[in-house]
Amino acid sequence: MKWKKRKLKNIVPFLKSALSEVAVIGGGPAGLRVAERTASAGLETVVLEKRAVVGKPVECAGIVSPRILSITGTESLIAEPEGAVVHSPDGKKLEFEAKNDQAVIIDRAQFDKELAEKAIKAGAEIKLGTAVKKLEKTGSAGRKVHISYDGRKKILNPKVVIGADGPGSLVRRSEDFPSPDEVLPAVQAVVAAKEENVHIHLGKDVAPGFFLWEVPYRSGKLIGLASNDGRTYQHLMDFLRSKGLENKVIGFLSGTIPLGNLLESVKDDLMLVGDSACHVKPMSGGGLYFGIKAADICAEVLVDALEEDDTSEENLKEYHERWQEEIGKNIRKGMRTRNVFKQLTDKDLDSLIEVLQKEKAKRVIEEKGDIDHPSRLVKPLLKVSPELLKFTGPVIKSLF
Repeated sequence: MKWKKRKLKNIVPFLKSALSEVAVIGGGPAGLRVAERTASAGLETVVLEKRAVVGKPVECAGIVSPRILSITGTESLIAEPEGAVVHSPDGKKLEFEAKNDQAVIIDRAQFDKELAEKAIKAGAEIKLGTAVKKLEKTGSAGRKVHISYDGRKKILNPKVVIGADGPGSLVRRSEDFPSPDEVLPAVQAVVAAKEENVHIHLGKDVAPGFFLWEVPYRSGKLIGLASNDGRTYQHLMDFLRSKGLENKVIGFLSGTIPLGNLLESVKDDLMLVGDSACHVKPMSGGGLYFGIKAADICAEVLVDALEEDDTSEENLKEYHERWQEEIGKNIRKGMRTRNVFKQLTDKDLDSLIEVLQKEKAKRVIEEKGDIDHPSRLVKPLLKVSPELLKFTGPVIKSLF
């Protein structure tokens, strides 16, 4: 990989120049990470973000592994949970002590802001309040990117477009890429109530098709859920009322979770990354780790391609192949597990929690658990709790 520092050309002010080598559509973590890396390599890079402020509104609970902070070099830590509690439909509790710093809570708005600062320091330009209206394939290499900002319209002509514009990606839709297998609506409330642990609630009456979470937050805690029955907001309100918290809500945040293993993520002069490419863990909905990993691969392949002056689909395909090898196998396993999970009854979930409550199983989860690589728990758990096959045989088999 030719990761050479290139001499930066004089960058003409945005309003006077339509030229750039890389246009990143979307200023979320994956897009900002690509921008930082391409700008660091000397590529003229512009980030087009429709929101007025990077990182807001927040659409993520912020539960990540500590390696995210290590990889990105950010300092957005809010809390280190003392433990986690999983609640089964019939009220059983599976409690874990926090060991080996398996998970931390970050301030997502601050995290995104720091990534933006790193991208700017590397030489990228970030244009906020800039909406991409359409992409237009030209007769030669590249695409015209039609944008609007401050009531004005403009056309950019970058050599390569990076689609990092989230779950409902305009880039993905307009360029006929495959769609996600599933898109889950999610909503969470900022609640003025103290919380030290992470709580996960399972059950079809609580969050059908997914789960409900409670996590520490700066101003109290976040309570959120995703579901697949079209009643996501109602489920959240039902839970808040059941806990007497409906009058302690400071505000609501919403978003969507794209799930699936996208079988195509590049075309001539075009690459998808992050939520746009479904770089999301199917069983948790978390996308930061996969998105950052894919962003680094994307930037490496792109730098090489521009050095070679070849941004054809055939040359950019290395990116797709590499992320499929790096994270795609985890997404595929996760989707197979998810498809089985959706079929489990509340009784099945109760039985599963009951088995995992046993000391040997709990110890394995506490010592070997990794929220970025959940499938690594399968073999150790089966070794100490072979009865798991009795309740979750289809789930276990789907991981292999």
